[in-house]
Amino acid sequence: MPTNVLGIYDPYFYANEGLIALEATLGMAARVHRGYDKDSKTKGSTIEIKKPGTFIAQDAPSTDQNIETSYVEMKLDQWKEVKFSLTDKELSFTGDQIITDHIRPAVYAIAKDIDTKLNSLASYVPWYVDAQATTAIDDLTGLSQVMFDNKVAMDDGFLQLEVGSTMRAGFQKLFASSNLAGQASQELLKTGHIGNWLGYEIFGNQNVSAHAKGTCSTAALAINGALPKGSTLINIDAVAVTGTLLLGDTFSIAGDTQRYAVVNAAAVTAAANAFSGVQIYPPLAQAVADNAVVTMSLMNFTNNVAFHRNAFALAMAPLSDVGEQLGNARVATVSDPKTKLAMRSRIWYAPDTSSVKVALDVLYGVKCLDPNMACLLRK
Repeated sequence: MPTNVLGIYDPYFYANEGLIALEATLGMAARVHRGYDKDSKTKGSTIEIKKPGTFIAQDAPSTDQNIETSYVEMKLDQWKEVKFSLTDKELSFTGDQIITDHIRPAVYAIAKDIDTKLNSLASYVPWYVDAQATTAIDDLTGLSQVMFDNKVAMDDGFLQLEVGSTMRAGFQKLFASSNLAGQASQELLKTGHIGNWLGYEIFGNQNVSAHAKGTCSTAALAINGALPKGSTLINIDAVAVTGTLLLGDTFSIAGDTQRYAVVNAAAVTAAANAFSGVQIYPPLAQAVADNAVVTMSLMNFTNNVAFHRNAFALAMAPLSDVGEQLGNARVATVSDPKTKLAMRSRIWYAPDTSSVKVALDVLYGVKCLDPNMACLLRK
């Protein structure tokens, strides 16, 4: 084999280069809590990942605090693949050219899919601040106040603010022209990178999602039937209500300081002046009485989201390399316990097209760990 095609048929070459490229192209995924299972898994597998623990300072000497709840179950329900063919001409390229032309674009598509799934978790966040008409410092102080009041750690370096196009442009304009920005302002003018302001690392993301509100005809409703603490399914009604509730609509309950989000995958449609089977997140923080007042917040907006790293999680696991053992293909799975990322590559010859097939795939799952560690900046 000519020297310049060494590695072309090496699955470890593709998998390793793909893993490096994946780490470099992650957006929101690079900033959330990550979990990992070292054993090979299949789609639909459930794994346990370490959840950041919480403790209470007690008078000494004290008893050991239970940390068993620092594990959370996550379902690996996303199996994503990019497959392409290498022609005879491309097989004469160097390994670097293959990486540039095929591996990096393939991995970018996978990274975008992961990022899009993570951004969808914004629908589980019930807290919000409505952005100013013109982007201002008040947007950040408003977010900071909500998260501070929710007892989010504000000074550990793990606060992020992900913004879409409009808010990104607004913050760029605000801080580039700020008399208080100094050196940071000059850096923003040169690079466009917004940077860290009031404790938030602000970054733009093209995968930020948008929320479409339900068509519920009134914001004033009531709980239909008393419910115990921990309930995740409620019924709500009104004297005369029509329309729908959609994933990401949020509400408050009188007498309860916790806010909640509607998380039904499909629209909940009013019937007989009631919405039945409304799934909510988080679970009820306290018992609620029948007829407790519910106040809905219905608005179309972009899901700009401020979050602590521990609000959301990405979990991955290596896929099986059994195809290598069966001789059907050359297969390699690589993983990095430090970054918690894993990727598989498969290479085989397709005689019907006289080409070499290459596939890169990943197995992962995403989850909202704690919605109270995030807050939407609605615009």
